[in-house]
Amino acid sequence: MNPGDTSTNFDIIFAGGGTAACLTAGRLAAADPNLKILLVEAGEHTKDMPAHIQPARYFSHLASTSKTMTFNVGKASNKIGGRSLITPSGRCVGGGSSVNFTMYTRGSASDYDDWETVHGNPGWGSKDLLPLMKKTETYQIKSGEATHGYSGPLKVSWGGAFTNVGQQFLDVAQAIDKDRGPTDDVNGLFNCNGYGRWQKWIDAETGRRSDVPHHFIYTQEHNKNLVILTGQKVNRVIFESLMEPTIHRGNKAIGLEYVGDIVQRPDADQTIKTVYASKLVVIAGGAFGSPTILERSGIGRKDILEKNGVPVKVDLPGVGESYQDHAACFVPYQASDDAETLDALFRGEEAEVEKWLEMWPKGKGLMAHNGVDAGIKMRPTEEDLKELGPEFEHRWKTYFENAPDKPVIYVGACSCFLGDITMAPPRKYYSVAYYTQYPVSTGSVHITSGNDAHARHDFDTGFLS
Repeated sequence: MNPGDTSTNFDIIFAGGGTAACLTAGRLAAADPNLKILLVEAGEHTKDMPAHIQPARYFSHLASTSKTMTFNVGKASNKIGGRSLITPSGRCVGGGSSVNFTMYTRGSASDYDDWETVHGNPGWGSKDLLPLMKKTETYQIKSGEATHGYSGPLKVSWGGAFTNVGQQFLDVAQAIDKDRGPTDDVNGLFNCNGYGRWQKWIDAETGRRSDVPHHFIYTQEHNKNLVILTGQKVNRVIFESLMEPTIHRGNKAIGLEYVGDIVQRPDADQTIKTVYASKLVVIAGGAFGSPTILERSGIGRKDILEKNGVPVKVDLPGVGESYQDHAACFVPYQASDDAETLDALFRGEEAEVEKWLEMWPKGKGLMAHNGVDAGIKMRPTEEDLKELGPEFEHRWKTYFENAPDKPVIYVGACSCFLGDITMAPPRKYYSVAYYTQYPVSTGSVHITSGNDAHARHDFDTGFLS
C-alpha cells in the first residue's frame, strides 16, 4: 500500500474508501497485484487506532466533535413531530465497518431470494450468496454450523463477556413470552423469532474489532500499486471528451475530481485535483455520497441538476430517491450497582478503562465487547396481529405472512445508556432497543450545490411517511 503516491493515472479508481470500496479494492489487489488501484476517501486512516480496534470505544464516534462520522441533517418533518433528525454515516477508511456497534446481523434467506425472483436478478438468491457469506467469516462460536464459515478473514464471536444484563433479558423473556422460544443463532439465515445471545464482529482471540480495512486493505501494505488518498472529498466524475474518436462519445467515465476535505482540516487545499482511470471508475460513496457525486457529475433528475447549475448528461430520476433506514428507539433504564455495563467506559473513567484494557489483548472483558448481548428478530403472534390495525394487516399479508424467516422488528438489551451520556447522571444503565426491520417509508438525498462537494445535502429521512 502506497499512501504517498502522487501519480494521477491508475487502472481502477474508487470514489470512497468505506466498507464496500475497501473489500472490493482489497480483493482486486490481492488477485492481481499489478493493478494500479486508488481509493479517494474524505476521512482518515483507521489502522491500529484504539477508537477503531477496541470495540467498547464505538460510542466515541457519535460524539458531536467526532470526525470519523458525517452527521447528515434531515429536513424537519411533521411526520416525526416537526423534528429534524440526524443520521450518522462513516467518515474514515472502512466507513461503517470501522465505527459501527460491531453487531453481527444478516438478512433473511428470503431477502436474497427476493432479489432473484421478485426483482429478476438470476444468481443473486440465498443459495448463490450463502457460499460468499461463509467465505468472508470465521465463526468462532460453534463448529459445524451449515450457514456459517470457518476460514474467512472476518471473525465472529460472542465478544469478551456475557453481561448479567444480557442474561437477565433472556431469563425474563423465557419466563414471560410463552409464544417464542430460545435459539442458539439469532442470525441463522433461514429462521427468526427466537431469543438468543447476539453475535459480534469481534475476534475472540485478540479482542479486536473485526472490520474490513484491517482484513482486506491493511493486509496489502506490501503492494505499492494500492493507493489510499485520505482527507480528500470527491467532487464529480470526469467523462471522456465529446471530441474523442471513440464509440463512447463522452459517456465513458475516465476519472475523478476532488478537493481537500475541510472537516478533517479546515484549511485544506480547495484547488480541484484530477485523477484518471484506464479501466474503471467505481462510485462507492455510500447512501449519501454516491447519489450526490452522481448528481454533481450530471447524472440524476433533470430538474434537480438544472436547479443546481449542473449540465445534464443523463436524466435519471431514480438517483437519490428511495432512501430507507431503520427507525429506532432506545429506551434507557436505571440499573442496579451490580449490573455489568459499559457506562464507565463510555464516560472514560480512568480506573475502569485501565482495568478492562489489561484483559483486552486476550479477548476478555468489557473492552472486547459492545454491550449488546441478547435480542430477538421478532414476528407478531396471531393475538398481536389483531391489535396492529388494517394498514399493518395489508403489509403482513402481502410481505411477511408467506416469508416466515422475515422478522418485523428487532428487540434487544444493551448494557449501557444509549444516548447523550453528558445528559445522564453518572451511574449504571441498560437500554432496550427497538427498530423496524423492513421499513416501507422512503426518503431522498440530493445536492444543494452543483460545484461544492461540502455543501449540506437536501436530505429527507422519510421516517414514518
